[in-house]
Amino acid sequence: MTVSSLEAMPAQRSAQLQAIFDGAPVGLCFLDKNLRYVNINQRLADLNGAPIVAHIGRTVQEIVPKLFPRVQPFLERALQGEVIANLEVLKPSPKPGEPDLTVHSSYQPAFDEAHEVIGVSVAIMDITQRKRTEEALRETEEDRRCIVELSPQIPWTLDADGNLMDISSRWVQLTGMSCEQASNLGWLEALHPEEMAPTMKALKEALSTGQPIDIVHRVKTVNGKWKWLRARGMPSYGPSGKIVRWYGGCEDIDEFKEMEEALHMRSAGTSSSTPDPTSTSRSLPPSGSL
Repeated sequence: MTVSSLEAMPAQRSAQLQAIFDGAPVGLCFLDKNLRYVNINQRLADLNGAPIVAHIGRTVQEIVPKLFPRVQPFLERALQGEVIANLEVLKPSPKPGEPDLTVHSSYQPAFDEAHEVIGVSVAIMDITQRKRTEEALRETEEDRRCIVELSPQIPWTLDADGNLMDISSRWVQLTGMSCEQASNLGWLEALHPEEMAPTMKALKEALSTGQPIDIVHRVKTVNGKWKWLRARGMPSYGPSGKIVRWYGGCEDIDEFKEMEEALHMRSAGTSSSTPDPTSTSRSLPPSGSL
């Protein structure tokens, strides 16, 4: 290796470091003790809405006057030697009229050989899109929850093993049993003793075969009376093809069952005297017993 090539190595390393600095997916800069820009990469320059050359030698307050009051306390703490990491800050958009950006900021004090602070190394990551996505998902979940709560049925969710994960507050209103008490298999405590065994049998069969759940049973209401419900649900499959959830709901069929019983009694009374071949009886569609 020649002397000239050895002399070129520091310059090459500097160029390589600068390339890494400029190509980083986060905004980077170094500030001196007066909070003036000593170095800055293109990513952060774009976030600030000014070219790199416009930053050098100027203060943070001069470049981003609206942002400075929000970050000044943290920059000053970094100048005292404190590391500030993962600070979420609203940053004015570089494009006029657009909403603020959400960024994660970190401030790392830089020390000299005497362990004196000589400046602050700053890293800023734009997380605006992620925050907007999270907010959209949150709003979607809130909308779904409102729909669930307004449903005349009692929506529920089971895991792959048949344990109750979630149920509408209508269940609480109907039975007086809290969602926590109903979780896993706790909801079985609300069933009429005569329906307990058939319910478990039908549930196990659905879980093992993947066939839809369709069960009719009585539950004890908050006033101590028994009410007929029909529980129906369908499996949801994951990427592997295995069941990961069951989604369904309970429908109040108490009036229908009373009507069915009245028709049955009337039919029985008629058949004991003069059979009427034209008479029909109403009943629920064939179902199992959850």
